[in-house]
Amino acid sequence: MKQILTDYLDICLKFRKEYLSKPERKQRHILLTEWDKAQYADGNPTIPELYEFWDNHKDVSYNKVFIEKVIVPAVNVDIGNEGIEGLKFLFYCLRGKDAFLYRSSDSPVSIFSNERNYKYSPFQLADMVLEKEPDNEDALKVKYFIGKEILWYSIHEIPYGVLNGVNGANISDIPDMLSSVDRFQTISNKLKIDNDKILIEDCRKFYAAYREYLQQLERYADFEDYLNKNNISYERYCSTYYYDKENKR
Repeated sequence: MKQILTDYLDICLKFRKEYLSKPERKQRHILLTEWDKAQYADGNPTIPELYEFWDNHKDVSYNKVFIEKVIVPAVNVDIGNEGIEGLKFLFYCLRGKDAFLYRSSDSPVSIFSNERNYKYSPFQLADMVLEKEPDNEDALKVKYFIGKEILWYSIHEIPYGVLNGVNGANISDIPDMLSSVDRFQTISNKLKIDNDKILIEDCRKFYAAYREYLQQLERYADFEDYLNKNNISYERYCSTYYYDKENKR
């Protein structure tokens, strides 16, 4: 085992996994800061060595300092050599994690993206793997969970409107938004996930309805008025419907 991993593990094993006192947290922070600044003559571990360490020590590896100092440089080297093994390892680190962590800024994928100044989004990183390995399940899951959140967020303000990102959607946005639903359904089918039917149907329904509403704003007081007058059902819908009903994110 490379010395950088041995030293990190020694620090982690000095403390309980949780419920540390304030002095203990401070001491651990000091030790990790010193470790982070240290230079190691035998260099960083390779991707295969990272797999072995991660599998044996998952409980101490999911740490931002560790990811930034050890994992990010190894992935950068692999990308520099036009490889995808480093990216595959990033996605592998999310196996067994809650869906929330796929979207979290604390995930290895998000941390790597941030360290690269967001030159590549998590979506783009996944595409880099899928371009060479179209059936890579770990990369597909990243696109699935992030894509699901984007779709859910776009309609979470129904009946008041449809969002594209944080802004209200425009007529010109709708074709690509509908295409994104198709792409999400393809990924969902590929992963054999069958609990997205309502989300997919609602996105298609409300996207198309919102485009029609925007094309004739003068006829309606607001989008809710449009939905009511065109008998488009939204009674069961509220801003927390998917949050509470589907997977309690």
